[in-house]
Amino acid sequence: MAVDNKVVAGEPDTQKDALMGVGRAIAVLRLIGAAPEPGMRLRDISEALELHKTSMSRMLTTLSSLGVIERDRNRCFRVSDEFRTSFGTPLATTRLRQAARPALSILSETLEDVAFLSVPNGLDSLCVARYIGTYPIQALSLNVGGRRPLGVGAGSLALLAWAPDDERDQLIEMQRPRLANFRVGVEDISAAVQEAQAQGFTDLPGFVIQGMTGMGIPVRDPSGMVVAALSVAAITDRLSGTRHELAIRALKEAASDMESRLIGRLGRDTSA
Repeated sequence: MAVDNKVVAGEPDTQKDALMGVGRAIAVLRLIGAAPEPGMRLRDISEALELHKTSMSRMLTTLSSLGVIERDRNRCFRVSDEFRTSFGTPLATTRLRQAARPALSILSETLEDVAFLSVPNGLDSLCVARYIGTYPIQALSLNVGGRRPLGVGAGSLALLAWAPDDERDQLIEMQRPRLANFRVGVEDISAAVQEAQAQGFTDLPGFVIQGMTGMGIPVRDPSGMVVAALSVAAITDRLSGTRHELAIRALKEAASDMESRLIGRLGRDTSA
């Protein structure tokens, strides 16, 4: 896509140059921001915008120095997490998975049951990582790439319960025509949301599948926005009694670890 370099006739050359530079920078950010992980290389950006590689290299260097974009070890450019969070934009899924690895290990090793990482995606929650535990019977009700309506499931409910206040009720009501194939309705989800907010985590025995319990907790980015949820699932007997308390502690520890890693990652990116 070619960059539109039109300016108003009669403007001083310096102002024309400034406007052209801003226009090109915005075009670069739009292009990189819309690209899938891991990002785009210099050559691909230059060709897409029909700009010379030397000029594009200078612009990318400037944007990198300002902390707007970053370059990974594969020489791909992507919008930096620091810049995304300054606008309240969710972190990229790949970065969330990286930050979640130790947290998912904590959950699956401590409880010996399956642990999930979910992110919001429109009206759904999307499972983007799953760690299987060592207990012989695993509650594998959700695969990586699997979707559920927001509110249906422990991780999905955590994303909904801590969604912005001005959006939550609307999101719940929009699920009404989408729940025909599930055991729950919007009234059940609304009640579960209130209970989760009071507890600080989700606890859903038999909510989605009879005989199975899911528990989840939200994960916030450095701006305070909920960007993901960690959850565990097991046959109900394994998440009761003392193991129930163990699961609560493990979820809180895992969420704290992931949030600390998101903050640490931003700190490393800023100082690089």
